[in-house]
Amino acid sequence: MASFAKNLNIDLIDHYQKPEKYVEDSLKILRFQHEEILDDRVLGGIVITFGEAFESSLFGAEPTFKSDRDPWVGKPIIKTEEDLETLNYPDFYESGVMPKILEVYDTAERMVEHKIPVFFERWDRSPWGVAVHLRGLRKLLKDTDQNPDFVQKLLTFITESRIRWERERQAFLGVKTERGFLYNDEVHARVMSPRVYEVFAHSYEKKLADFYPKGIFYFHSCGDITPFLDTIATIRGLRRLHISPATDFRTAVQKLGSNFVFEKRMDPLSDLERCDTKTMERKIKEVLKTGRGTSMELDPGPIQDVSLQKIKAWINIARKAIKSELK
Repeated sequence: MASFAKNLNIDLIDHYQKPEKYVEDSLKILRFQHEEILDDRVLGGIVITFGEAFESSLFGAEPTFKSDRDPWVGKPIIKTEEDLETLNYPDFYESGVMPKILEVYDTAERMVEHKIPVFFERWDRSPWGVAVHLRGLRKLLKDTDQNPDFVQKLLTFITESRIRWERERQAFLGVKTERGFLYNDEVHARVMSPRVYEVFAHSYEKKLADFYPKGIFYFHSCGDITPFLDTIATIRGLRRLHISPATDFRTAVQKLGSNFVFEKRMDPLSDLERCDTKTMERKIKEVLKTGRGTSMELDPGPIQDVSLQKIKAWINIARKAIKSELK
């Protein structure tokens, strides 16, 4: 969102606090994508999302809003084991930013008059990711060694909270959610071992996969998931896998190339902003070569710190390189 806000002079505090402004800004962004970036995909509609701050806010963490940045996660609220005992399951209508989300949704439905779809907020953050936001990464990792029962209790509570919230969402919308998503930036090989991932993160991802009729469709992490690929691949229903610049794409292709759609993400600074067009082309072709024979998408990454000129250049080069590769 921040990348569009910069180019369209959108104040993100107003955007998230004023429902009519949220809808107007969303429509501006759709038009900008189509006219300026020449986005030729089918434009889905207005997506209501409060970003990374959403899930932790349901438990009482206070998100931070700034005029030029997406909402950021509030400070950890679980200081001691006893703090967990004071938490209640989130209320779909009252907890965290839910009242504002519901207000934005109702406003959008009224303003667009069903001419384009309005997509309601999703709970995408994984149980481990929410636990990191509520407890803090260093403390949570220390807990996995010194107080593992507490970590399991916390993750069980978060997983059950998501399932309850999901049921309320389905009742509110009148539509059953067939698949889930896992956003897992907090899963990173530089800070956690394969054992910690499997015991404290993956086991609860599997429980969520069992809840959704068709399992988990998408797994996302901006961290290095190279050592976890075999384990991640066992999540029921998984079809689409995000591959960040930190993850070894070649290893992912070798291990999982025939089973998944790869969302290969570039580094927005080293692969776009700091590159001339020839370097962009070389890097894009290298990625396409590595992923040859697989199903893959190419993503420029979070582009809030990339100039519009470089974004347009990268998209143009990528389109030409992909067309050439498909011949």
